[in-house]
Amino acid sequence: MPNNLNGNVPRLIMLDLLGTMVEHDDAVRSALAASFQAHGERIDADVASMAIGYPGVMGIHRILKWLHPTEKPHEASARSIHDLAMKELVRLVKFAGAIQPSRGMERLCRTWEQAGMVVATTTTLHQDVVKPLMARLGWDLNPPFSALVLAEEVDHPTPGDGMIRECMARLGVDEVQQVAKVANSAIGLADAKLAGCGWTVLLDNAQLTMDQMMAIGPTHIVEQFSDLGMIWKLKSAVDVELEDEIARILRGTSSGEMT
Repeated sequence: MPNNLNGNVPRLIMLDLLGTMVEHDDAVRSALAASFQAHGERIDADVASMAIGYPGVMGIHRILKWLHPTEKPHEASARSIHDLAMKELVRLVKFAGAIQPSRGMERLCRTWEQAGMVVATTTTLHQDVVKPLMARLGWDLNPPFSALVLAEEVDHPTPGDGMIRECMARLGVDEVQQVAKVANSAIGLADAKLAGCGWTVLLDNAQLTMDQMMAIGPTHIVEQFSDLGMIWKLKSAVDVELEDEIARILRGTSSGEMT
């Protein structure tokens, strides 16, 4: 694999699946809102977004606590809401046109990989949702990433740093300072802050206020996926070829001196 990396670039780029690699418009929030409504709880898309990024029923608990702050969430009800939302999400990832790869994402990921970086994606979605999504996008056979880590596969998922550590282990990255995490939400960058990643990049979807963005404290903020290409500058192909040629000359000189 050619290496046209400059010094100040990550070795591993981690991307949240929802909202970063995949654009989902309001489809996911709508699925969550519908599952609450089926259980007699009316919530809008903004409230539904409180659950996105949290693994399992944790996100459902957050909404129930917001709706009923003085009550402890009923575990069976929370599980039922979660399971219904997952069924709706499976249907959406199979058929909804609003759920598509982010524009320019696949090309940029392959550019990074060709340059010597490794790309991974993480998600708190259940495998029953992720599997048909990968199949529909063709990523089960030809993914634009080198690793996919699910929250259910690790001991300390978001907001813990378990998924980051698992990606590093799978891809042979030893130093967390060599890791960049890209997400479009505060919870999506919480694990990166906890782990001490070298780069924390917010893909701004206009859902957060300026105060919220300042509280997250990302190292970079971009408005669209293609802007990520401006953060880490790669050497040109000409530079790489020149360095390779110099290396070949030096190897030849060294061999000549030894004979």
